[in-house]
Amino acid sequence: MNAQNALTFAILGAAMEILPVLFPSWFPRCSADHASTRALWLSFMGAIQIALAVGFILGGHVFPFFARFASTASGRNALPLPSARGLTSR
Repeated sequence: MNAQNALTFAILGAAMEILPVLFPSWFPRCSADHASTRALWLSFMGAIQIALAVGFILGGHVFPFFARFASTASGRNALPLPSARGLTSR
């Protein structure tokens, strides 16, 4: 999987989440608790696809970026601490 596939997965998952809201007549409520099995399935699979996409983007791009940033910042003292000031008593 590459970043473009991950973004496509996320868009498809979002569409699966939104579809029952936009077109409720396509998902009749036919169970005892008046829930649509089709809508529940699309919502569940949409969440799974979004989670896969976010997991790939985090693992493949975000975490390595922060690891590289942390390793270079600590080596050249890019984020120095402020100098300590002595306390004076009155």
